[in-house]
Amino acid sequence: MPAMRKGHPVGALLLALAGSIVVSGCASPRPVDRVRESGDHHFDRGEYREAAAEYREIVDRYPGDWMGQYRYGLSLLELREYEAARRALKVATDRRPADPDLADAYAEALFRAEAPAQLFAFLRDRAEQTGSSRAWMRLARYAAESGDPDTARLAIDTAIAVDPESSTAPYLLAADLAEAIGDVDLSVRRLRQALWIDVQNDAVNTRLRALGHVPGPTFRLPPGR
Repeated sequence: MPAMRKGHPVGALLLALAGSIVVSGCASPRPVDRVRESGDHHFDRGEYREAAAEYREIVDRYPGDWMGQYRYGLSLLELREYEAARRALKVATDRRPADPDLADAYAEALFRAEAPAQLFAFLRDRAEQTGSSRAWMRLARYAAESGDPDTARLAIDTAIAVDPESSTAPYLLAADLAEAIGDVDLSVRRLRQALWIDVQNDAVNTRLRALGHVPGPTFRLPPGR
């Protein structure tokens, strides 16, 4: 067979194909850390569609990456893609069942996806398993949002009983729930208990003044149910 001359069209084609094979063979995906940084950058700028695309690359490559699933789910929540957000956040929550931030995000996805049975099964299970004030408060908030004041009241009372003196948050939520059902006296009592924990709390003082009371050290009540 005669030697192929330089510049022969067939030879040039073969060389081009060989070059493309080498280039494609050397190509590799971006490091995950770089993809995550890009996703975080877009997310922090409110560019949720771009962020979701970056996080989607991570979870496609590593489905068990809980942080990727979490950030992907948060991005989808912002994009109002609630079913997809629920799926991503379930993976993240299953991977880290004790993480309260993941539980908050997953509960919100279930609520937005209008899946009440799954939402309240998750909330009750989490509250009973962890026994934390935060978990009981989460149940109380969604019960109130869903028009179930009885469950909300029982849940917030439990949240207060679990940890009566560490935070004003459950008392403020209890005051909100009491006001929502027209029980102003109970709302004031819960605010007075919050005042015991933090007499300088602006939210507590503002609320009490709005209800016609003068807050101060002598107006406080001991915390508890």
